[in-house]
Amino acid sequence: MAATSLDTFGVGMFTPLSFLFFLLTTDLTVTEVGWGASLATLLSIPFSPLAGSAVDRWGPRACLIANNVLAAAGYLCYLLVDSLHALVASMLVVLCAERLYWAAWPAFVADLAEGAELDRWYAFTAAGKNASVALGGAVGGFVLGTGWSGAPLLIVVLNAATSVLTAFLFRRPSPRSRPAEGAGRDSSAAPDPSAAPDPGATPHTTAAPGPKTEDPPTIGEEAAAPQAGWGTILRDRVLLCLLASHAALTFGWLIPTVILPVYLVEVRALPTWLPSTTLMVSSLLIVVGQTYVTGRLGAVGRGRVISWGAGLILSAVGLLAAVPAVGEAAMVVVVFVAVLLFTAGQMTATPAFVALSATASPPQARGRFLALFNLTWTLSAVAGPALVGVLIERHSAVLWAVLAALVALGGLGYRLTGRLAPHLLASPQVRQATS
Repeated sequence: MAATSLDTFGVGMFTPLSFLFFLLTTDLTVTEVGWGASLATLLSIPFSPLAGSAVDRWGPRACLIANNVLAAAGYLCYLLVDSLHALVASMLVVLCAERLYWAAWPAFVADLAEGAELDRWYAFTAAGKNASVALGGAVGGFVLGTGWSGAPLLIVVLNAATSVLTAFLFRRPSPRSRPAEGAGRDSSAAPDPSAAPDPGATPHTTAAPGPKTEDPPTIGEEAAAPQAGWGTILRDRVLLCLLASHAALTFGWLIPTVILPVYLVEVRALPTWLPSTTLMVSSLLIVVGQTYVTGRLGAVGRGRVISWGAGLILSAVGLLAAVPAVGEAAMVVVVFVAVLLFTAGQMTATPAFVALSATASPPQARGRFLALFNLTWTLSAVAGPALVGVLIERHSAVLWAVLAALVALGGLGYRLTGRLAPHLLASPQVRQATS
């Protein structure tokens, strides 16, 4: 938790500066920085499968250490950027480190917790990350607000320093041993799902699980041999269905950061403070309520939980599409209600699908599957802004319809996966009873 909080604090501190830094410290134009960022993102995509293979070969802890060292090197390279080529190269280093992080982090937590405990630890760390990012953002904004010319350089150096310190914290070995290689998918006697984790505890001391039992084989389970690799994943229709479902569902996460700022201010002419205020409210709700919500849902199957979250996000999309039909005075109220629904859906679904992604594949191919799972976010990150740019001004109703269809397909896809492999997406209590 100390490593996670420190790392995300540095990220939050740098976030307000992420695009602006190169405009303040180089002669590059806004267009050049934008094109450079897009090119670096595309070039980093092939690194995801390599990151997954690295996690499976060397383990998530070693990859988290490498991720932080690589990120620190990339951020320090930002200080040397003086051309577009140097910008692309330095951003590529940071983005490759990010790919490695998202392949290693869920696997790292899955090695420390199991069953309903796993969902709760993802929820707890998500709440902690939001709090650390918010605190780091406040510190970064304050430093930039001083007007000191060296503030951007100081923030980058501090961000690199937090990455180095995080790498040292991850070097501390855990007393809890890694799950056996031959264990079944997410098999354990789960603790009481309504119990919240102790914020003062470390992952290896929280609600120790009962004796391990082996789950009955699920679809694709017979392929989980010690030499499991890419073919194991690509031949498993359950895993492919999970990837397709999540690729569709991720488009819903465009709402708070990509769609709302443009839609509310440029299209609906609402106050400029509204998008940032809604984002702040959403973040605070996650910090306060994420662990509680996940604890209350511990007895419900993950597939059903994710589909419920998709339904809440779908309700938010419907409300936002109805904004033009209400009076100007009521628009702000409708927007806040929609953001509350979206946040509730996000808190409902996120820990469940992260835990599911870490436990669905054979243990020997976990890193590879997590790398592919991370790539599903890239689809919405690349296609989403283009979709918004084409439709939001003159065809906003079409945009909301497309978004609703994608979110609905994602939720239904998870339910379909639950039917293909009911044991895999069942609640931890059901998996324990049937093992």
